[in-house]
Amino acid sequence: MNKNGFTLLDLIISIIILAIVLAAAAPSFHGLIARNKVERTVTELKGLFIAAKSEAVMRNKEVYLHTVGLTDTATYTDDWCVIATTEPTANTCATNNNTLYIVDGHSFTGLNIKRHEDYAGIRLDPIRGWPNLKSGDMEIDWITLNNEIKKIISIKIIKQGRVKSESYTSHQFTRQVKK
Repeated sequence: MNKNGFTLLDLIISIIILAIVLAAAAPSFHGLIARNKVERTVTELKGLFIAAKSEAVMRNKEVYLHTVGLTDTATYTDDWCVIATTEPTANTCATNNNTLYIVDGHSFTGLNIKRHEDYAGIRLDPIRGWPNLKSGDMEIDWITLNNEIKKIISIKIIKQGRVKSESYTSHQFTRQVKK
């Protein structure tokens, strides 16, 4: 007699092997998702800075970047936003007619995030789009973030209007801050 198909024992063994493979792969997927969240946040914030800089030059009007809900102490929170507006002050993440761009922290949950202690807001020059940094500051760590993968990424703003990001391990970042 010729049987086509699988026996119950064949199916059980296949399911057990599949479960073992998935259990072994799950931690690497978790790390991948965590890294992608950090990288996506960095990309969004850098994009906001570049777009705000372009708006300042295009409109020939000062544009302001406000970090609402962020402090100079790293905190796990999603109740924050970075908003680009033509208003010199912004206290909420609510948009209005003067809001140009916004990056909302609710889209990026589970991040340990902080801003530079002196820069809750940054004014962008209407002529060149350069940030108005304090005298002597040529480069600042504008926003620093990480999550459970322990890789710290710092978004740096350079006085000449450039933005870049640098990655550190927690050990490298501690050594960098002490210099």
